[in-house]
Amino acid sequence: MSAQAAAGREGLAVGIAERERALEVFFEAEQAPLASACHELARAFARGGTLVAFGTGAAATDAAHVAVEFMHPVIVGKRALPAIALTNDATGAARGGRLAGAGDVALAIAHGPPDPAVGRFLDGASERGALTLAFGAAGSVPVADHGFAVASEDPQLVQEVHETAYHVLWELVHVFFESPGLLDEACITCGDVAVEATVVAVRGATAMVEREGAREEVAVDLVADVREGDLLLCHAGVALERLAAGEGDEGADDPSGFLYPFMSSAAPADLDAILADVRTSSVRKGRDAIELRRGIDLDAVRACAVAVRERLDRGGRLIAFGNGGSSTDAQDLAADALARGWPALALTDDVATVTAVGNDVGFQNVFSRQLISLARPADVAVAITTSGSSANVLAGLEEARRRTLLTVGLAGYDGGRLAALDWLDHLFVVGSDYIPRLQEAHATIYHLILEAIGEAP
Repeated sequence: MSAQAAAGREGLAVGIAERERALEVFFEAEQAPLASACHELARAFARGGTLVAFGTGAAATDAAHVAVEFMHPVIVGKRALPAIALTNDATGAARGGRLAGAGDVALAIAHGPPDPAVGRFLDGASERGALTLAFGAAGSVPVADHGFAVASEDPQLVQEVHETAYHVLWELVHVFFESPGLLDEACITCGDVAVEATVVAVRGATAMVEREGAREEVAVDLVADVREGDLLLCHAGVALERLAAGEGDEGADDPSGFLYPFMSSAAPADLDAILADVRTSSVRKGRDAIELRRGIDLDAVRACAVAVRERLDRGGRLIAFGNGGSSTDAQDLAADALARGWPALALTDDVATVTAVGNDVGFQNVFSRQLISLARPADVAVAITTSGSSANVLAGLEEARRRTLLTVGLAGYDGGRLAALDWLDHLFVVGSDYIPRLQEAHATIYHLILEAIGEAP
């Protein structure tokens, strides 16, 4: 191995180590907030709420990934949950703010400093009473009921941690559906007397208050300038007044303590145990993602990057495609390549063409038909398929080969039918049969390829 090749491989190894550190730090810090968010998300779905996801730039592909994961579960027997992804522009943000209302969930994603459109989306949703979640980078997480920060300034690394995190949300939200009692709405202000509760989130004219582990949304019109951490006296879903710290504490020395008796916990007795299990599971899932990344062949990554760079230097373009979550990965790859100055496109971006071809000549032709018109000899075709056997992906690669494109495949399991294509120029197989984890490894692979390619001159 030449000194240049060795240095390149070392750089890729450093990138893997940085990803391990970021994932470990994130899940150690966020395991409890993630578990709490899972519980609230499950409650929202149980009440008939819809998840509305939004991001701009490359983060828009993550919003789409979130929606498809919840709407089209990859685990047999898990319920489909209502979710949509908004368009990647200010119009989508405004529409989303109106679309996500009381009982819904608004989820925003930003890989770097938040776009003002992301803030407008969350503000609009919050004003209408939606539960809000935000994924961002350290120091720049948009304001939300639940905010999750990745300790990195590398947008691609941030994206990979986000992907694992929202996969974990989707995976673990189903835990609470197994125990319907955990989804019942607590009513901590329904008794005959007013009770004290602490504000944990403010949403326009309402606030989420907590008392002994149970939460309830109350109107705050009667109390001015309510803020998180305030102690409120509440009754029948309405905040009556703000209490000074310690004012409502029960004790032998407090003659008014009987006016504000603590209720016995309204939460199911096993909620703490379930949340503890969810926290533990989220950390374990992060470690599983780390283990898969350790299996990536860095020499193969570098060899692929060299071949792709040669095509790009000749004026070629990256053309990426895949289905479902892999289609959003293809879109992310194209967006990241464009950000580095290289020409790139994802074949699923043109929805009109995809649906026209699918309707008229069959879904198996949606990629090959586009390549017949778009492909140039110096281009690179990057196909992403978790099974390795998607018929339309294979047809796309066959067409790319006929047109002398460099062909790159990313697969899971044992490589599926891609592994039998002896003419495929580069193939990366993530040896896992669990789709969320192998998709996360796919993201690392194509990000590392882009890092090895470098910036456009």
